[in-house]
Amino acid sequence: MAEISSSGYKEYVAGLSAGVAAVATGHPFDTVKVMLQKHNAEAHMIQYRNGLHCTARILKTEGIKGLYRGATPSFVGIAVEGSLFFGIYSQTKVYLQGGVQSGEPRPQVIIPSAAFSGAIISFVLGPTDLIKCRMQIQGTDSLVPKSSRYSSPLDCALKTVKAEGVRKFCSTMINVL
Repeated sequence: MAEISSSGYKEYVAGLSAGVAAVATGHPFDTVKVMLQKHNAEAHMIQYRNGLHCTARILKTEGIKGLYRGATPSFVGIAVEGSLFFGIYSQTKVYLQGGVQSGEPRPQVIIPSAAFSGAIISFVLGPTDLIKCRMQIQGTDSLVPKSSRYSSPLDCALKTVKAEGVRKFCSTMINVL
């Protein structure tokens, strides 16, 4: 049992680090994608021609901070997701192999370990992704009226639960599964 805990520790830290690095490098691209999807799908004064136009507009009106709008729930969600996924995967794999590390990949161990890890992380990923997207779309060019904007990720979570209920907030987990 001691081997499972010490082995899992490294994977939890590696997953956390990988999650933080992924958000730090990928979040600006995700913000541009979400803005293109939201603004170009609805009638609005600003129509982005492409990703570069959207990026330039965000940088001009909000600076680099605008590209990282909504990053807090991503940092929390993806860091926890990566940590849990790699840690739980590693510990489940060792457990299914009878407590020993094996260098040989075996589908009958790898597949259930990955599936179990994925099911567990969906409880973190769904709600944090919902908050992230709602925070991302409320920039300078936003269709969201200033009076309806969220002041923080926590404010977004609380207002979402109050307006739509815990069931709706948590139903995003089911969509991930």
